[in-house]
Amino acid sequence: MANLTRIKILTTGSTTNAPSNIKTGELAYSYVSGTQANNGDRLYIGTGSETGGVASSVDVIGGKYFTNLLDHAHGTLQASSALITDSDSKIARLNVDNLRLDGNSFTSTNTNGNISINPNGTGKTVLYNVYIGGTSDSLEEFIYDTVGGAVTGGTGITVTNNDGNNTSTVSITNTGVTAGDYGSATKIPTFTVNARGQLTVAGEADVATALTVDGNTGTADADLLTDDLRIVGTTNEIVTTASKNGTDVTLQIALPDDVTIGDALTVTGAASVGGALSVDGNVTLGNNPADTVTTAGSMTVGGNLTVNGTTTSVNSTEISLDDPVLMLADNTSTADGIDRGVRFKWHDGTEVKEGFFGFDIQTQRFSFTKDEDFSGGEDASSPWHDAQFGGVYAGNVTVGVSTDNTITTTSGNLVLDSAGGTIDINDNVDISGSLVLGTDLAVAHGGTGLSSFTGNAVFVTNAAGTAISFLTGSEGNVIQFNASGNPISSDIIDGGTY
Repeated sequence: MANLTRIKILTTGSTTNAPSNIKTGELAYSYVSGTQANNGDRLYIGTGSETGGVASSVDVIGGKYFTNLLDHAHGTLQASSALITDSDSKIARLNVDNLRLDGNSFTSTNTNGNISINPNGTGKTVLYNVYIGGTSDSLEEFIYDTVGGAVTGGTGITVTNNDGNNTSTVSITNTGVTAGDYGSATKIPTFTVNARGQLTVAGEADVATALTVDGNTGTADADLLTDDLRIVGTTNEIVTTASKNGTDVTLQIALPDDVTIGDALTVTGAASVGGALSVDGNVTLGNNPADTVTTAGSMTVGGNLTVNGTTTSVNSTEISLDDPVLMLADNTSTADGIDRGVRFKWHDGTEVKEGFFGFDIQTQRFSFTKDEDFSGGEDASSPWHDAQFGGVYAGNVTVGVSTDNTITTTSGNLVLDSAGGTIDINDNVDISGSLVLGTDLAVAHGGTGLSSFTGNAVFVTNAAGTAISFLTGSEGNVIQFNASGNPISSDIIDGGTY
């Protein structure tokens, strides 16, 4: 390894901006004394794509400035420092503007400052075990003692404390309301909430929105979880069976064996027909594209079958067709850029893959791929994969036809001509004829132009690229380029400055 590795550094000068000349993944550090307003004592790294050899973004990933913010005892509040909780996940004190949270106290730090608790929108302020003035008097006792036993909340409504102790109840009674306002005295509602939060209603009460009943209200009252529910109409009635063990209440309506419906019938739930169902005329199943039709047994279609949908799924294990030719994309009328062929799924032992074999519309060739992503549409793309045949005829060239492992021609010469001008042979070459080079294999033709090399060295070219020289070094040296762009051997990796 190198004896010394450096990153880009900044020791003097302006620290208002982050470095702007580092590459993606390159590090830089400024150890000018850091403050919140400058960029000193910070470690940077280049991120994003490079333009002109410079990263598009520079991120701050650390530095002494940030570690100093953490250098204090855990669980204490330190000025101009980070908050760190102690081993109990606590901090001794917290200040927010003029509010202080310290121990069991929530106080204000400014002179004669009010503390406001104001929920947003329809939110409520919920207080439990409230004491007034630091005494043991509860809120309801405070109201009772302060007002003298009653609080008037409006015309005909009085809030009273029944027994004046810590387990008292609060009642809302319609005083000053006559029976004539409700039709009878028994219909005048009175509401009582005891210390356990249970609500009792004497008289009749209307619920304008949904009513939720949780638990039994007493032996004298109807419980929807244990008792029957009866809804009585003008001439008929609906009776439901009591729901047990916390399940939903079930509505049961008994109909005679023979039912005649003189008008349209709408069934929002499931309907079961025990016998045969015969329908004369046209039949429409479902009135919404999301509706489905399911049969438990077989289905026979006597005439033609037309499926007007987006996807047709056949989950049978075997399909038999009498038609000897299958037509794909029969409605093609314009160029759509979509391939024609067969998609198939298979499992590689770890996950399900999807393959394609067919006509590639871009190359206009038959192609095969064993691992394709069709999430963007039914257009298969390269890389294409192997196809296996016993032998292949391609023009006048045969592959594996006359003999395995042979490429021959049925007429003419076999020509290997690459578009790039180079043919790579990655194995031994057995040439039955002679191989003649007109000259020595020079550098321009992939040779070295040398008959010997310098031992334990790395060879490099000259500036013109026409000759080879050698670099040597010792332990820890690396090959790098100097300011002139020439390769050198050095034991220092220097990132420079910014």
